[in-house]
Amino acid sequence: MTTIAETAPVSKTALWTGRLLSGLVILFLLFDGAIKLVPWPVVTESMDRIGYGSSETLARSLGIITIVCTVLYSVPPTSILGAILLTGYLGGAMATCGSAARSLPTSCSDFILG
Repeated sequence: MTTIAETAPVSKTALWTGRLLSGLVILFLLFDGAIKLVPWPVVTESMDRIGYGSSETLARSLGIITIVCTVLYSVPPTSILGAILLTGYLGGAMATCGSAARSLPTSCSDFILG
């Protein structure tokens, strides 16, 4: 079966706006993964407050997962897989934030409500 796909023309402004927003998300997620690889006290303390315990191994594992998913998202041939994996990862983070809302009401609600 042959599929012919045509792409609609996109303005340069929309193209560069999309690239800029994707770049900011990628930089933020890489930074987030990097600070978990070197588990600073603020990372382990936050994980302990949420209910995961202050495990440096868990922090490093989450950092590696974040970086791998972000790299997959940033490479065009694997961007769909990376987007799906990041959706699952961040969905789990939101579920954790919702279940920990008793101890962190303002930060979770501010993040959820935008």
